[in-house]
Amino acid sequence: MQILLHIGQSKTGTSAIQAYLTLNRLRLVEAGVLYPGVTIGGMPVDLGSHNSLADALSGLSRFPNMTVDQYFGQFFDKAKRIDAERMILSGEHFFGGEPRIWNVLDEKTYLEKYKKKIEVLSRYLAGHEVTLLIYLRPQVDWLASAISQTVRIEPLIKSQPIYHDDYQFFELAKPVLRYCSLIDIWVEYLRPLEVMVIPYERKLLYRMSSIADFLCRAGLEKVNLPFGDEELQVNKSLSWEYIEVKKILNRIPKSKNDERVIIKSLERLSARTGNVKPYRISRELSREVEEFVAQENIDLNERYVKTDAPLKAHGAALNESDMETLHEDKIAVAWTAFKKEYARPYYRLLKLDYAFRECLRQHAGPLHSLLHQLKRLYRAFVYRK
Repeated sequence: MQILLHIGQSKTGTSAIQAYLTLNRLRLVEAGVLYPGVTIGGMPVDLGSHNSLADALSGLSRFPNMTVDQYFGQFFDKAKRIDAERMILSGEHFFGGEPRIWNVLDEKTYLEKYKKKIEVLSRYLAGHEVTLLIYLRPQVDWLASAISQTVRIEPLIKSQPIYHDDYQFFELAKPVLRYCSLIDIWVEYLRPLEVMVIPYERKLLYRMSSIADFLCRAGLEKVNLPFGDEELQVNKSLSWEYIEVKKILNRIPKSKNDERVIIKSLERLSARTGNVKPYRISRELSREVEEFVAQENIDLNERYVKTDAPLKAHGAALNESDMETLHEDKIAVAWTAFKKEYARPYYRLLKLDYAFRECLRQHAGPLHSLLHQLKRLYRAFVYRK
């Protein structure tokens, strides 16, 4: 088979691409393209991405708690039954995910585990024609976004603190900022027919859309896909002031359900600002990142980047307004707004809803799968063109 392996990177519109492919899965099948899902108890479950498969390559089991054999067994069995000509696998956890940088002792250990993950994947894709597609965000931009995302969900992924400050996180993240070195590993083990490395700057993407750009590079631009559109948004960022609020909240341990409710309240508050201000790192740290990745980016552009615009360490020229710090008064206003919002009865009901869904996921798999089917019908209704 021809297999398009879309490996990320995180924070490059991957969730929107995956949601679009999931919504249009049946139409893609009619076009001979399989974007595979999984079945539990004979019922299909839309995971959206293939991140759980990517993590399973490293031995991590998470919902739906399947082995790599089971994932690929279902995928290739479905491909055979529908006579698919192509398969698309998409997950930012292929390039990132496991091993987690905060769970390894040093960069050497990280790279050993990383190579093992790709070596396992290569065995399952052996004999197929693999094309590798990855969007890479300029490292300064990615680091700021990764800090924001880590602060946002930190208590959901690790009991101990991951983030302490921006400089500490940069030291932690250094292995994943070596883009060329990581792509070299993919090429060594996977031996893809083609490698598409695309610098991720929205203004440089086809139609300035991650979805449109992906469809073009995947050869799907002319396929009539009836659900969603090229501006589909899934994950919305928190404005800088609410990231600072979350840093404060992360100092006190809470249950995962409490965390989910807090995140939801911060998302609502951030959306109401009307002008979400992205998290920024300092000019001094930005320069350190640039120096650290300089040779990596030279090598990457020479070996893999075939577009007119090479990858740079930052997406645009830095100016004082980009690097400005957030005034304490704005954080205080955001903190007051959060306390008022979180006190609403709605969030107590939401906490019960999250607890109920978690119970179903853990103890009533068939019923949980049935709810997934209802969710699929609802999405099809909402996103139909």
